[in-house]
Amino acid sequence: MQKANKRLAASKSLRFAKIEEKTPKETLDLTALQRTPGFMIRILQIQIFEEFFNYFSEAGFSPAEHSVLITIRGNPLVTQSEVAGALRIQLPNLVKILLKLETKGFVKRKRSTRDKRAVELVLTARGEQVAVQAAKMADDFNRLTLSPLSDNEQKQFLLMLSRLVHARTNQQNQGQ
Repeated sequence: MQKANKRLAASKSLRFAKIEEKTPKETLDLTALQRTPGFMIRILQIQIFEEFFNYFSEAGFSPAEHSVLITIRGNPLVTQSEVAGALRIQLPNLVKILLKLETKGFVKRKRSTRDKRAVELVLTARGEQVAVQAAKMADDFNRLTLSPLSDNEQKQFLLMLSRLVHARTNQQNQGQ
């Protein structure tokens, strides 16, 4: 019985060794996936997020923190729920992001005068300065991101993305 177990163990290790000895293909054939918008958009998103982290490393923002900061800047007295809905962030995750932004002294939360149950978000003076800097950095980053495209292609690309997002948003709203 022990000999059989040793042979089984040896055969498993040999099969494992043979698998490791094979060299992986340089590139996988992703032709079918490259024809699907979801896959291509997801790959582009991952690439852009990786570049975003490097580009914004000195500023210390994640893409989510940046989006929240810019949304608050562009929408005075916006509520937490409105930001969460617009950016498709679950409220508990947004609360964590807001805590970071509050700790850095960029954002304040206050009871809404429109709806006492809601919490409004406002930028502090420091937050406003940082948001202006972040917006300038984002403009530069976006130009760099879209630089492989001509000016006309950039406008068309953003227009097409916007149309796709709006179409799906309308479909979801009609389904509710």
